[in-house]
This record gives sequence, structure tokens and C-alpha cells, in this order.
Amino acid sequence: MNKQMLYAKTVNDLLSLLKNNQGAVIVGGCTGIEEFPQKAISIKQIKEFNHIIRHERFLTVGPGVTLNQILSLGQNHIPPVLYEALQSIANPIIRNMATIGGNIFAAGQKHTLYAPLMALDTRLDFKNQSETTSESILSFKGIPAGRILTAIRIPLIDSDLSIFRRIGPEQGISEDSASFAFLAKIEKNSLLNVRLTFAGPFTFHSKEFENSLVGKRLPLTQRDIIQICANAAAEFNKTATDKMISDVVRQQFFNLTRYSFEQLT
Repeated sequence: MNKQMLYAKTVNDLLSLLKNNQGAVIVGGCTGIEEFPQKAISIKQIKEFNHIIRHERFLTVGPGVTLNQILSLGQNHIPPVLYEALQSIANPIIRNMATIGGNIFAAGQKHTLYAPLMALDTRLDFKNQSETTSESILSFKGIPAGRILTAIRIPLIDSDLSIFRRIGPEQGISEDSASFAFLAKIEKNSLLNVRLTFAGPFTFHSKEFENSLVGKRLPLTQRDIIQICANAAAEFNKTATDKMISDVVRQQFFNLTRYSFEQLT
């Protein structure tokens, strides 16, 4: 059976093509596709999907924006945790083709940007023929039926401590790939806000754990760190129950959690 590529020029055009071509797959840069689908719809010609709009407190990024387009904004205009994540992906040639939408919605393992976007509480805008809805990536489970992603809204969070680490092979994504992000905001020698996220074979984020740290006095003692890390491990292990994760990746999460809180001593 011959494979078919369709081209959408507007958002409404895309919605119409999806409605009339059951099973068609939306594609952007195609860098993460191992086997091309029988029927695909390219979004490269949709101008609304290729814009970045900088607001005072957040960025609105179209799903067709390439990783290099975001990096080109400059280090001072992107949250450090996201900038580091973008720089860690492949090479400039791949980043010039790969899109942020493709990174978020890649099949299988969550890709590199997922954990930092979670830490930033990024919001995803979905549209159908009649309305647009918004959802935090923290609660995202799947694209709502009959809708398409039209925008990614990334808060420009000002953090006093920002840590990103990529786990697994430097090139490509494997079953041992994951990303880790940590943000901390400090006010008057106390923790005002903490974000700790992990994304790979599954995603981890515990609001209960983060809330338990609000108001914690700094600098942290070694006793504090031992207890905090034990609490984080307990929450992580609850989430990881029945999930496929290697002991190496699990241990790297624990090590990175400890390292992050040690920076607050």
C-alpha cells in the first residue's frame, strides 16, 4: 500500500483533513519517526504553528516551532531548565528539524523536554471546530478526541536554583532514557516553592511532596536532606509500582534528587 502525505495550510484545514482521513497521523519534522505512517498530515505550512510570541510572564509557542527556533531566543529569554534541555538534544542539524510538538507527543518513552516543561507547569491549548481548551501538562493524559494542539504556553518562571539532567544515552532515546528537572524559589532563607519532575518510561510529579517543603528553613541540614530524600523516594516508588523502569534509572533519580537538595545546604 502506497504511503500518502497530506498538507494542511491552516488550523481549520488540519481539522478537516483529520475528520475526513481516519487514522491519519500529524507530523512535523519527522525526526523521531522510525516507521512512516501509511497516511500522514504535515503541519509545516501552518503559519500559526510556527510562531513564538513572548509575553511578560510566558511564551506562547506553536507546536511546529523547531527546537533551534526556541534556542535562538537566547539564554536570557528562556527558563534555564528549558534552555539546558534544548541544548542537550542531538545536534544543531536535528534541532533545526525537530519540533517542540513532536518532542512532547513522541510515542513510547517521554522525550527530553517533558520533565522541564512539567517543572514549569506548561499549559497545552487544544482546539476543535468550535472551541479552545487549555490543560496543564502535569495532568495531561492524551489529546482529547477531535482536538489538535494549537499552542504550548511556557511560564517564564524565575527560580533561584535550576537543575536539568538527561538520563541515558547521549544520542537517541532508549528504554533507559529519562529527564529530570528541579526548580527552587527562595525567600528570606526559606523555600517558597519547589518543583521536582521526572519523565521517561512514566512521569513523576508529587504536589503533596512539594507542598511539604514550602516554608522549610535554609540552609538544609544533612538530617533534613536524608528525610526529604526518603520522602521523595517513597513517593517515586509509589508512582513506579508496576512500571517498567531499570534499577539504574531509578537510582539515578534518587542520586539527582539528593544532589539537588544538597545545593540548598
